[in-house]
Amino acid sequence: MAEIQPLLRNIEALPLQAATIAPAIVVAPSAAAQQPAILSLATGVPGEGYTQAEIFDYLQHLFERTRHARFIFNRAGVERRFMAADREFYMRPQGTEARNSAYMARALPLGEETITRCLAGAGLTAAEVDDFFVVSCTGLDIPGLDLRLAGRLGMRPDLRRTCVLGMGCYGAFPALYRAREAVAGQAGRTALVLALELCSLHLQDDDSLENMVVSALFADGAAAVLIGAPGATEADGAAARGPRLLDAATYCDYATFDHMAFHVTDHGFQMRLSAYVPDVLAANIEAFIDPFLARNGLCREDIAFWGVHPGGSKILDYLQQRLALDDAQMAFSRAVLRDYGNMSSPTILFVLDQIQRLGQPAPGDYGLLMAFGPGLTMEAALIRW
Repeated sequence: MAEIQPLLRNIEALPLQAATIAPAIVVAPSAAAQQPAILSLATGVPGEGYTQAEIFDYLQHLFERTRHARFIFNRAGVERRFMAADREFYMRPQGTEARNSAYMARALPLGEETITRCLAGAGLTAAEVDDFFVVSCTGLDIPGLDLRLAGRLGMRPDLRRTCVLGMGCYGAFPALYRAREAVAGQAGRTALVLALELCSLHLQDDDSLENMVVSALFADGAAAVLIGAPGATEADGAAARGPRLLDAATYCDYATFDHMAFHVTDHGFQMRLSAYVPDVLAANIEAFIDPFLARNGLCREDIAFWGVHPGGSKILDYLQQRLALDDAQMAFSRAVLRDYGNMSSPTILFVLDQIQRLGQPAPGDYGLLMAFGPGLTMEAALIRW
């Protein structure tokens, strides 16, 4: 812990004030009704779910040289996860090419199925989508998921496509911002965001403590969000089923790159998750969130629903304490961690889905979504139903 103290002091000294967090979307509350909204949200997972005990039995040959692995798996806050890699995948060494080929083979049907359900929820067809954003950091090919899925789904040839690659757990946020900008002020225009990760394809044969933590947390999943400006589905008599996107903020500390990373190796992508990440986030979360809320005329007590990216149980514990949130406010994030694990970029959209289905937000309720990833980067989005 001694080596982290100078780092924490340096980070706490940074001038994290409203002026230093560049506003992405500043919106007066009175204008909220005119802001783009989430018209539909769908989540998806590959294959069958495995209990944490089953996954440990499946992977324990990777950790034969240590006695700590079972304890780490039991303390991860995860009870079940979904994995695209079948039981035989890690019985033999897998190179980067094999892992990436498996990603493309498994990502396409998962993305197609998730998008199909999202569009059906809004009563739209794939040909009615104007902008398409694909978020991923666990696989890459050219032509990529954006083109291949557009062709499979029958999207228009003049579809505008954007890939958001390599951003990790917060990757859905910049895609949501860009989607919002694409439809703002253009009634009837729609933007589709797909966040899809197959983290299980990159687990490593490494008995380090850090790798065991990664192996105990990460999983696979996808989420699709359809965003439209007011009037986007009025022809079908449909109304927005989700919140309006009011404002967003980003902060990256360029001195902490090594604490959370995802490096390309000859044996897949190697995840790095320092044990100091919860400390660093906790040291800075108040200075990030409070000015962000203040510039929208709000404080923490005004937020009815908190969507915190469940990067791990320790991260949730530390942030709950620093933000003075109660167990009910953290329940949606903990439920996603328990039932799905950390799926990287789609995870925050799973949390929003839980809030929508189980929290039953009322018109006028505010929500705050936040996620953290390589950088260390913090992202937040203010929403209102």
